[in-house]
Amino acid sequence: MGIWTELLTTPPRSLTDDFFALGAQSLTVVRFLARVQEQYGVELPVDELFSAEFTVTAAARLIDDALLGGLADDQLAELLDELDGMSEEDVRALLDETSPLGETST
Repeated sequence: MGIWTELLTTPPRSLTDDFFALGAQSLTVVRFLARVQEQYGVELPVDELFSAEFTVTAAARLIDDALLGGLADDQLAELLDELDGMSEEDVRALLDETSPLGETST
């Protein structure tokens, strides 16, 4: 929700709030896409943002898909194995670095 909070005059109160219902316009979408590309290094498909509800959850799912979509099955399996071998504290530390929604967890 971090990126959304910075871009919108009315910040989202939940993960299911619609981007456009909160006052976003086409320029806001362009700014959102630029921030996602800057922060995560991925380019989101614009048509998918308009084809369904544009919520925080939907945006996070698109970012995750873009980040993980380039991985081969064996690479993904390797990452999952690595996560399985991590302690709960290590996983929490990893998650605290930056959440997929563009905000630092607390």
